Amino acid sequence: MCGRYAATANPDELVEEFEISFVDEEMAEVCRPRFNIAPTDTVAAVVERLKDDETTRKLVPLRWGLVPSWAKAPTATMINARVETVTQKPAFRKAASARRCLLPAIGYYEWRKEEVEGSAKPIKQPYFLSPEGGPLVMAGLYEFWKGPGGWVSSTTIITTEASDELGWVHDRMPMTVPPDSWDDWLDPRLTDAKVAVSMLQAPVAMAPRKVSRAVSHVGTDGPELIEPLGE
Repeated sequence: MCGRYAATANPDELVEEFEISFVDEEMAEVCRPRFNIAPTDTVAAVVERLKDDETTRKLVPLRWGLVPSWAKAPTATMINARVETVTQKPAFRKAASARRCLLPAIGYYEWRKEEVEGSAKPIKQPYFLSPEGGPLVMAGLYEFWKGPGGWVSSTTIITTEASDELGWVHDRMPMTVPPDSWDDWLDPRLTDAKVAVSMLQAPVAMAPRKVSRAVSHVGTDGPELIEPLGE
C-alpha cells in the first residue's frame, strides 16, 4: 500500500520532462513542493485526452482516491489498485483500458511496527523510500464522477508485491512506468488493458530510510519530513 508520498517538481519542470502541451490553471498551486501528500489531496497527474482522433498531453489536478463513475457518492477510498486484479475489478477495469496517467513523485512513505526501548507497545515507524538518481513516475488510473455538485476527477496508484529488498518495510509497493513506455501508457487509443499493464515495472534501486514520525500527522509538511533520522 502506498498511502503517502512526496512531490516537488514545478509545472515548468513537468512540462519539459513529459512534453506536456496543456497545463491546467490550478497546477501552479498543486505543483509546489509537498512532502506529505495524503489521500483525498489534489495531486498532479499527466494524462492524454483524445479529441477528433488527436491526443493532447495535459498536466491536470486529480483527487487521490478513485471514485468509480457508478459510485453513489464521492466517498471512495480507493487510493491503490492491485496490479494483479486491476484489469478485472469493476472499479478499475474501464480506466485501465482508456484512462491511465503518470503520477510524478520523489518518493513515498511506508510504516512498519518496531519495538522501542522503554515502550510497552511497538510504534509505527515511517520510512521514506526513494529511487537513487531520478524521479519516481508512478503508474496511475483516473476516473470522472458526476454528482449534484459537479464533476470529481480522481486517481489511484497501481501497486504490486514488494521486492525482496523492500519487503521488510512493507509487502506492497507502487508500480512505475519506464520512460520508453510513457507514450503508449498514456495513449487512450490503446484499449487493451492487459497490454498496457504489461509495460509496468516495480521501482528499482530504491533507498529506504527511517524518518520522523511527524509525517504520520496529516497536515504536517516540509523537507525535514524526508530527512533521515539522526542527521
